[in-house]
Amino acid sequence: MELTIHVLLGGTLTTRRAADIAERMKRYEARVLLRRANITVNAKSLMGLLALGLRDGMAVTILAQGEDEALAVQQLSALLGA
Repeated sequence: MELTIHVLLGGTLTTRRAADIAERMKRYEARVLLRRANITVNAKSLMGLLALGLRDGMAVTILAQGEDEALAVQQLSALLGA
């Protein structure tokens, strides 16, 4: 499953928010990735999320594969403010 969204964080992605996102994504069995431009990271990785340098208005694509992929995509989309 794939979904492209625009990030609405009220600024930039903070370490605390990235840690919360990573922990929530770890609850899903599905493999969950985030792609921005030519960078793709594991959404379950704090360092990966921070490496994206996300800020308001950026377009990102959520990629998920697995049993609960739809739920993972829905939650990650909500956590990124879309």
